[in-house]
This record gives sequence, structure tokens and C-alpha cells, in this order.
Amino acid sequence: MRGIYVEIDVTDWPLDRSEPLGTKPKRWLRKPGHDERWLMKDATYSIRADGTTYLKGDDWAERIASGIADCLRLPAARTELVVRRFDTDDRLGVISKSVVERREELVLGNQLLAQPVSRHRREGYTIRAILKALADVNAPPDAEGGLSAWDVFAGYLLLDALIGNTDRHEQNWAVIVGGESLCLAPSFDHASSLGFLLDPRERERRLTTRDLGYAPEAWADRAKSEFEGKPHPVEAFREAYAMLDSGARDRWLERCENVDRLVEPIWLVPEHRMSRPAREFAERVVRRNHQRLLTV
Repeated sequence: MRGIYVEIDVTDWPLDRSEPLGTKPKRWLRKPGHDERWLMKDATYSIRADGTTYLKGDDWAERIASGIADCLRLPAARTELVVRRFDTDDRLGVISKSVVERREELVLGNQLLAQPVSRHRREGYTIRAILKALADVNAPPDAEGGLSAWDVFAGYLLLDALIGNTDRHEQNWAVIVGGESLCLAPSFDHASSLGFLLDPRERERRLTTRDLGYAPEAWADRAKSEFEGKPHPVEAFREAYAMLDSGARDRWLERCENVDRLVEPIWLVPEHRMSRPAREFAERVVRRNHQRLLTV
């Protein structure tokens, strides 16, 4: 097993600017002594009906997803667990390194699709629409040789399927514009996965229940993607898989053969950042989704 993930203190990292896109607290930081910009996303809290709060797992879900992407050899934004200290409290979170360099621009998926996506019904946001949008786009520079942008995006959907990512909407993927070329951006923003949002009390009940309809596996089975019709992430990958040539198909299926390796990143998060029940739940989600993927 690889080493436990480090937690970086970013208290002294200068603020570059706030990030207005999205609903969660986030800000761009600059790494001291480097010309690197990293987006910090705070771990967030939920409020129970009785007024008490609990810390969700936005941070560890993002870091684990990045680790699983590495196992699949997918281009993905580099992430690290962090703490930013203030006079009154310590702010936990995750940082994600910018996927664009100087003189490059990120163009989000909603600007690439041929037609607007309806907000609630999701009409028009289909796997085939993305295939068409990526027709003249190159693969990410650090993608393996022989893969097209579409092949790599299908790999992103494989990652989503494994972790149960329900947030691959049209602004959670992009292409990079640099000079005269377009290339698919590395995958990013994977926090909505692995049961990150569950109340610890509910998570414990689901782990110990004898009711198969309430177990983590049943929870994993109810995931819905952002595509038209709200298919399960496994079904979204299944549709993309049918549009791949045999070489790309074999490559992605070979990458997810060893489920024990795919769940390893779950156990690399420091103990003070992720409880054992959260790890057990996340592992059961990945194993269940992997089981469903085997039918592909």
C-alpha cells in the first residue's frame, strides 16, 4: 500500500482571488515560491433537524477520487488535503491545482454543446451530445498515446461509475484553449461521491442494518447522474462504452479489473480526516459499483 496522504498547511499561501462559480466556499491560492494556482474548497457542514451540525466529506471524497483516477491512469486535477488556520478556528478542505497554464483558457462543457441544457429535465444533455462536442478536440496532453478525447472522456465516466459521482453536469468538464488547438481538460470536481454527504448517524445505521434495501449497496444503486433521464452513473458509462472502439473498451475494462487496488485510496486518508465507518461505507459503494460494471 502507498503512503498515507499528507495534509498541507496552507495558512501562509497568499489569496489570489475568490471563485464565484459553484455553491461551495472556495478561493484561489498561490503556492509560495511557485507560479502555481490552487483552488481551495472548504469542507462543508450540514444542519440536522435538531439544530446540531455534522461535517461532510467533501474533502476526502475529492482526494479519494483523485487517487482512484490515478489507478485508472486518467488525466485528473491534482488534489491535496489541506488546513488553513485562522484566529478562531482551523478550516479543513482540499486544494486542486489549476488545469490551465498561462495563456490558456478553460471553456466549460455548456459552451461546447450544440443546444442548451434544460435545467430540471436535463433534455439535450446526452452521452451522444458530448461525443459530438468532442469531435474536433484533442486528448489531454498527459493522456496515454492512442486515445482520443472521447476515449478519455469515457474514462471519466468510468471513474464516475466507480465512485458514484452524481455531479458530471455540463459545467463539470471542459476543454482547454491554447493557441490554435483544443484539448480535453483533465477531470475535476469529484466531491459528490462515496457517500460524502451522509449524516454519520445514518451511515452507521446503513452499515449495520439487516435490511438489504437500506444497506450501502442499495444506497449506491440509487445514484442518479446529471444526464438526460437521470441514468445511474454505471448506465451512463455503459452507453459511452458502446460508442468506443474495441481498443479503448479493453483498456478501460482492464484498468478496473483489480477492485482491491481501486479501494486502496480510501484507506490512505489520514484517520483524523475520515472515520472508519465513512471508509467502510465508501469501500462498499465502490465494490458495489464495480460489481455492476462487470456486467459490461
